[in-house]
Amino acid sequence: MDIKFDFHMHSIYSQDGELTIDELITMAKEKELKYLALTDHNENKGIDEMIVKGKEEGMIVIPAIEFDTCLLEHDVHLLGYGINYHHPYLDGLSQNINDLMNDALKLRVEKLYAKYGIKVNLEKCIKEANGKNPFFNIVDDLLNDPKANDIEELQPYRKGGSRSDMSAVNFFWDKCTYGTDLFVKVAYPDFAWTVSLIHDLGGIAILAHPFNTFYHQDSLLKAAVDAKIDGIECFSNYHNHQQNMYYLEYCRKNNLLISGGSDFHGKNKPQIKMGEFGLSIDSKEILEPFLRKLNVKN
Repeated sequence: MDIKFDFHMHSIYSQDGELTIDELITMAKEKELKYLALTDHNENKGIDEMIVKGKEEGMIVIPAIEFDTCLLEHDVHLLGYGINYHHPYLDGLSQNINDLMNDALKLRVEKLYAKYGIKVNLEKCIKEANGKNPFFNIVDDLLNDPKANDIEELQPYRKGGSRSDMSAVNFFWDKCTYGTDLFVKVAYPDFAWTVSLIHDLGGIAILAHPFNTFYHQDSLLKAAVDAKIDGIECFSNYHNHQQNMYYLEYCRKNNLLISGGSDFHGKNKPQIKMGEFGLSIDSKEILEPFLRKLNVKN
């Protein structure tokens, strides 16, 4: 019988997370997960609590953080597992990164207006977000504006559209990443530097949900490997089956660790369920090398 795990989830300590640590552990217990990792964005606050409460339920919680980085102009998420999460560099990191993201919001709203002719009230969106990621509010305001009724390009993200299941997330992936006219460069820490940091903190570095950004992009994948990543999150809710298999075979050929996780957040990504991420191989192929590298006893 496969052992159940989920190495990618977020709590209220992420700017876009919804659930408390207690709620995550309760859900993980219902899902019969044995191994899990809290991977809040650039944040270490919830890890101690997650480890303690997971242990009470017979779960093994791996300390982890999801870092925002920049690789060859691309915004890339990097998962650091088994790190010394009490290192002083990590204290306040999430606030520093959030400040960088918020500084870019004004330009992003200006680009939305230039492209679609819809003015979004940024101050209102920030206030309504109440400390969470205001991008979700920005996209909601954009899509709910009456002018959006006549903009064909926005229809897939509006209620009932083909990309409306996670409208803000899908809109970002489709319209705001590097190479699009809505892309806004944020001065995130360098990818290779962050890989080195994770290793210095005693952890392993896993490329998170590479999705379309790295799919058949040999030079970009090579740059990640040259930065000495330890593995790739091959199985992800963002990937289709072909992408899962592509990254799986890439890891097998290049002797990289294979990982997988749901990227569970809660209401902002309602179609994503904890413990479900398209895993189609024996969990041992992931767990045994992963835990051995982290020196975790199973």
